[in-house]
Amino acid sequence: MCISAEALAVFLNMLSASIITTEPGRVIIAATSGEVHWVAHEDQWCTMGPEFEKRQRQGL
Repeated sequence: MCISAEALAVFLNMLSASIITTEPGRVIIAATSGEVHWVAHEDQWCTMGPEFEKRQRQGL
């Protein structure tokens, strides 16, 4: 799923700053089901969702 930078900013403003980590080109949200990574891609921010990312980290 991809959204605009403006939509990501609105979403992040609804969350507690304590669960958000940033690094260049990436925003990491510590969700209850695990970390969710939003990655800059061209003019949008994209994520594959927590379940996909969990399997990717586990090498499945």
